[in-house]
Amino acid sequence: MALRPGDLSWLLERRRMRRARRHQGAARWIRLALALGIFGLTGMGLFAAAGVAGAAALYVSLIRQADPARIEASARAFETTKIYDRTGRVLLYEVIDPTWGDRTWVPLEQIPLALRQATIAIEDRSFYENPGINPRGLLRAFWINLRTGGEVVQGGSSITQQLVKNTLIDPQERYQRSYTRKIKEILLALELSRRYSKDQILEMYLNTNFYGNLAYGVEAASQIYFGKHVWELNLAESAMLAAIPQFPSLNPIDAPQEAKRRQEIVLDAMVREGYISPEAAAAAKAQPLQIRRQPAARFDIKAPHFSLYVRRWLEERFGPELVHRGGLRVYTTLDWDLQQYAEQAVRRHVEKLKAEKRNVTNGALVAIRPRTGEILAMVGSVDYWDESIDGRFNVAVDGLRQPGSAFKPFTYATLLSQGVPASHLFWDVPKTFDQGPGMPPYAPENYDRKFHGPQRMRLALARSYNIPAVEALQMAGIANVIRLAHRMGLTTLDKGLDYYGLALTLGGGEVRLIDMVYAFSVFANNGFMAGAPVPEDRRRPGYRELDPVPVLRVETPDGKVLWEYRQPEVQAILDPRVAYLITSILSDKAARWEAFGRGNVLELSRPAAVKTGTTNDWRDNWTIGYTPQLAVGVWVGNTDNSPMRNVSGIAGAAPIWHDVMEYAHRDLPEEPFQRPPGLIEQTICAVSGKLPGPYCPTVKELFIPGTEPQEICDLHQAFRINRETGKLATASTPPDKVEEKVFLVVPPEALGWAREAGIPQPPTEYDTQFAQPAGDVAILNPAPYAYVRGIVPIIGNARGDVAFYRLAMGAGLNPTAWIPIGPEHGNPVDNGLLESWDTSGFADGLYTLQLTVVRHDGSVHTAVVPVTVDRTPPAVRVVYPREGETYKLSEEWISVVTEVSDNYAMDRVEFYADGQPFAVRDAPPFNAKWYFNRVERERLLGCHEFWVKAYDKAGNETESHHVRACVTR
Repeated sequence: MALRPGDLSWLLERRRMRRARRHQGAARWIRLALALGIFGLTGMGLFAAAGVAGAAALYVSLIRQADPARIEASARAFETTKIYDRTGRVLLYEVIDPTWGDRTWVPLEQIPLALRQATIAIEDRSFYENPGINPRGLLRAFWINLRTGGEVVQGGSSITQQLVKNTLIDPQERYQRSYTRKIKEILLALELSRRYSKDQILEMYLNTNFYGNLAYGVEAASQIYFGKHVWELNLAESAMLAAIPQFPSLNPIDAPQEAKRRQEIVLDAMVREGYISPEAAAAAKAQPLQIRRQPAARFDIKAPHFSLYVRRWLEERFGPELVHRGGLRVYTTLDWDLQQYAEQAVRRHVEKLKAEKRNVTNGALVAIRPRTGEILAMVGSVDYWDESIDGRFNVAVDGLRQPGSAFKPFTYATLLSQGVPASHLFWDVPKTFDQGPGMPPYAPENYDRKFHGPQRMRLALARSYNIPAVEALQMAGIANVIRLAHRMGLTTLDKGLDYYGLALTLGGGEVRLIDMVYAFSVFANNGFMAGAPVPEDRRRPGYRELDPVPVLRVETPDGKVLWEYRQPEVQAILDPRVAYLITSILSDKAARWEAFGRGNVLELSRPAAVKTGTTNDWRDNWTIGYTPQLAVGVWVGNTDNSPMRNVSGIAGAAPIWHDVMEYAHRDLPEEPFQRPPGLIEQTICAVSGKLPGPYCPTVKELFIPGTEPQEICDLHQAFRINRETGKLATASTPPDKVEEKVFLVVPPEALGWAREAGIPQPPTEYDTQFAQPAGDVAILNPAPYAYVRGIVPIIGNARGDVAFYRLAMGAGLNPTAWIPIGPEHGNPVDNGLLESWDTSGFADGLYTLQLTVVRHDGSVHTAVVPVTVDRTPPAVRVVYPREGETYKLSEEWISVVTEVSDNYAMDRVEFYADGQPFAVRDAPPFNAKWYFNRVERERLLGCHEFWVKAYDKAGNETESHHVRACVTR
């Protein structure tokens, strides 16, 4: 718990503070020596040159500034910062402080002890012990500066130093990274600590500090965020306020999630410092906070989400005090004309979807120039002022949303980088993917819940089919794909490389819209990223080193340039050939047609690459695309994460993308994507992606040298068929009945798809119509290599002059020992029962049956047939649906996915629902759909029981466990 007046702990704390104040006079000369010692350590700049005497003289001249009246007067004197569009003609946002006249200087006694302790814990934990500066922090900063050769002038500021910097240092000097400014700050901090008590310094600091959202001082901040006086704040609210000054833009109104995270950091710091117990911290973390929404009438602002994004950017580089009171002139990258059109396009289309009762309330957009990284437009929500949709929240920058299929280009780019060509063949058929120990198999479905057979990589990505994408991710490696996505610009997916599963390629990880657009701009720029360096304190190994740029130039009121974006820094991120292959696929209109139709909204009046994305629960809807001149990304959905009603990427975000892209390019020359050197074009089979055989349709494809196909297509094969029987012709088939027929020969995993798609497969049986008749000594059944179990009747011929015949069996194809099956028989048999063989005493395996006929003349004739004894039933389980899973009527069917195995050969799997069979599968994959439209509506709604029976070739059977799934409206 926080210390309260009257508590014993509180009294002890007050006595300690009084003792510290009594020792301040004795420490006066220590402070001066410390300051001079620091000068000696740095040995740099004006003060070192002047020597100790010069430093002492400067010290005397500066102490006159350490006056509370000067501090308050300095806090009142400021000039507003103005933020403009890229032309400098449109004022977007003036950073003003209309609440100054309402501010009340609050005595320290009226500021809750919890707020004071929270501030000290997070800002300067040695505040009551240090002499106005933090010697340990200064030494650490000095050591870093020494190691970096002075390139990074790092501070170690105490609360007293921050008070000095915010009130006594000239605004234009406050954020200079120089030894001169730092030493002046140290001298004034030492003098303040000599003149005033720690409580007085803390009171001045808490009343002059900037708390974001135009709030100066704790009383103004308390009123703005919580609608109450500062002395009414509880521990949770105090910790929330104490966290703001370090990053004022991360306040509970503009960045509620980040503000909450930082509040918890403050509470943890209070526990470490002994101010509160862990239990009190846990209770404060769990306590809901009532944040007061700021009235819209407080200030005027254009492009509000972008303007506040720029304000945050400025604060990170120059500090909040200079931004809010330094009179800066900021010229941004914003194209005001494009921004206005983008805002209108997002609002217009969202309103259209709302009118169609699609439960869509919000949208966001980001436009970036790929060659420079400049942000030309940003729409963070449909309406910044609409609290019903949490309009102030910037979805474009701060929203963590799942990208759906818009993530797939990263997967395929990784695979291409590994040497897999764009012609690689994927089978879009029902599949299950192993996800490792303890995880159920993953059985993805396509957006249209159909399967499309053979798909080259180009087609699979252009048409956005899910099963090939999952297989591609498995081939490329999840960790490799995440690493590439990080290098290309994504700042999320940071929960560890082992956290994400195969659903990642379908958008199973949260990303930011601005990051996605920036990453796609790397594709647009042939693998190169353009932008400004990421600030040193935000760099992370393996992540991007450049940021998109919102600001062109920052000037002081007198015209001095503080920062300017003269030209972009450019980094090579991706092999230009790989980037171009992705662009070639995403801009291939014909490749998209099968999935999206001709003349779809993704097609522009010029070449453009584009990718849509929709989460499978309709919560997020994306379209991101680009030309060489512009990359634009659009998100449509609901801020509260509620699902939309059947809104796909093509219907939700794509129309906005299309309209904005056409408008942005209306006066630009058409610029084709430039193919980099090092790619070759080759003719391939349009289906298999291999070298074309004599029966292949052909297309042309691009290849990185060394990845082009070497094998000839084996899917298109010709077979000699008996046209009357449909069986394979033999040497005995009359030539006039033989025809050559070409088949698309699919692998075993695709047989089920081929059957449902009506694609015939070559016969497996040979024509016997014209075969030689069976001889007088023959085993007709079981057939060669048949699977047998139980009591096996052996049918055959023992004809002619038969003295006797006998049956025997032996292990393997060439037995060394024979075991009789029954006694000798003296009667001839014509296509009848020769003997019955009981296999129950034999292990599974290959055996040979032998019929021996002895004639009266002593001659011996034999016939042999190999067979496989299989007494082991198959293993089977239902993978999907999972127990208790719920489906909506709009989903049209339930996919029953099984996992089946047998030690030899499967025959079939029968599917049952509520005791009634509804499907049989005789080839893998053994999956089936239970269609809703084949069930009466009255019986359909509710829960149903599913199971399967698996049979192997020997006739063994296994029934799976039963699974219950429910259908609702």
